[in-house]
Amino acid sequence: MMKTLLYSPYWFFQLFTTAKSFKGNPIIGSPILNKYGLHISRVVLAHASMRFRMWLLSFGVAPDDQASYQHHGFIAKENFVPATLFQQIETEIRNFHGEVRECQQGDTQNHRILLDPDTLAKLPYTQQLLNDKAFKRLLRYTAGHRRMPFFHIEQVRNGVANAGSDPQKSLHTDTFHPTMKFWLFLDNVDEHNGPFTYIPSSNQLTRQRLAWEYQTSQMAYRHADSYSARGSFRFSPADREALGLPEPTAFKVKKNTLVIGNTFGIHGRGQADAGSTRLAIWGMSRTNPFLPFPGLGLVLFDRWQYTILNTVRSWQDNKAAKQGKQAAWHRID
Repeated sequence: MMKTLLYSPYWFFQLFTTAKSFKGNPIIGSPILNKYGLHISRVVLAHASMRFRMWLLSFGVAPDDQASYQHHGFIAKENFVPATLFQQIETEIRNFHGEVRECQQGDTQNHRILLDPDTLAKLPYTQQLLNDKAFKRLLRYTAGHRRMPFFHIEQVRNGVANAGSDPQKSLHTDTFHPTMKFWLFLDNVDEHNGPFTYIPSSNQLTRQRLAWEYQTSQMAYRHADSYSARGSFRFSPADREALGLPEPTAFKVKKNTLVIGNTFGIHGRGQADAGSTRLAIWGMSRTNPFLPFPGLGLVLFDRWQYTILNTVRSWQDNKAAKQGKQAAWHRID
């Protein structure tokens, strides 16, 4: 009882943050409160705030890009980087050796190198791209915030372990509010190495989607799927049909294609051949969904976010080591 009282303010204030776990927060997961509209209220308010912030950041973003992102939930741009610069970026990344962290989910291993300011200084051509003003405008618009995304080099390694299916290859949403992820592919991507897959227009808050979210929220705290119970809902083919959504689109694209997705939309990693890989510059942005304004975009804040992330990762490493384990994202040789 005392523990419940102690944590009650913490659980309450999480309502106004990115917190999403129905299982981990008894207020967010309350079937009674969600019957009275708690989850739906958070969803609607978060989407309204995001649309307003995106409108404030829309200056200088091509109308076609805005329309695609708002209607379909994604932007795809082939030959995004000038050919000479792309070749220089690809060469320096393929030859770069930095701190690699690995996360294994099912039979998939995901390797990432964090492109913090010190690392990026060793990759001048990559830094040139990430400092491009037009690219930054596009990222800020799709993120709904002036803070830059976290940037990484990412390599997805498919079917490299005998450990069950990869949960990221089930169609899902990341959380209850709009968030942004992007990939600038450095490999050609097809059905063999697992294309990013997205259901067009699944980012939209239709009446069917709101009804589905409402019904699911009332039992999510005891959902059989642990990811759904933690707020990352999984969608079956029957769910897609009930929502009146089209078939998923698999982004089978050539290298030097930029794909940006709103990951409130339904998406996943595509199925892939065992042993295949794909390499990309990857980034994500997930900010407080209830902020009414898109921030200041100060370079100092962009640097601080990497300092904070590295501090958190070191703490997670030490905590896991004391338990004789590895952190979910752990360093590898």
